[in-house]
Amino acid sequence: MSKRSSQTRETLYCGIDVSARSLTVAIQGLSHPVDQRSFPDNPNGHRALIVWLRKAKSPVRVSLEAKGVYSLDIAFALDAAKGIEVAVLNSKVANRFAQTIRRSKTDAADAEVLVEYARPMPFIAWVAPSSSSMRLRSIVRHVESLSVQSAQNQNRLHAAQGSTSTPSCVAQDRSTPCRHWSAASKDFGAKR
Repeated sequence: MSKRSSQTRETLYCGIDVSARSLTVAIQGLSHPVDQRSFPDNPNGHRALIVWLRKAKSPVRVSLEAKGVYSLDIAFALDAAKGIEVAVLNSKVANRFAQTIRRSKTDAADAEVLVEYARPMPFIAWVAPSSSSMRLRSIVRHVESLSVQSAQNQNRLHAAQGSTSTPSCVAQDRSTPCRHWSAASKDFGAKR
């Protein structure tokens, strides 16, 4: 089902600067001044933002930067909301645009820049990934993280074993996670 903006009402443009704890939001219609608010970056804050965006009873086009896990939950919440379209922008593109017009570097200014970007640029709606894609992404990232931790631990083990001053209990303790990861890694590879 496609979300298309109604032609009978003015489209409002919204920019959201996303951080771990807060959403700094700017919204503007063609004939309205910029209105700004902040919301917590959590499910209650997402619901409050959606209620606030719907108060105008106009279609809303939201632009936010892709900021990994911080922007993902708000993008899903906005995408599920009726009357709200969301575009998740490549951070480099948004930052280059901001450099051409920026007067200051604050969360509020960043949100306004996203509003200014959204109005003249072609709107490309975000397509939410499937739940199975999201699960696979999480698993792959976890496995990659474990691989990095394992390599770090193996390096520490090598350094600990290379010194005669390292007590044997430390060297043995450091080798235990390496053995566990090695076994888990082989098991994961076998199940592919």
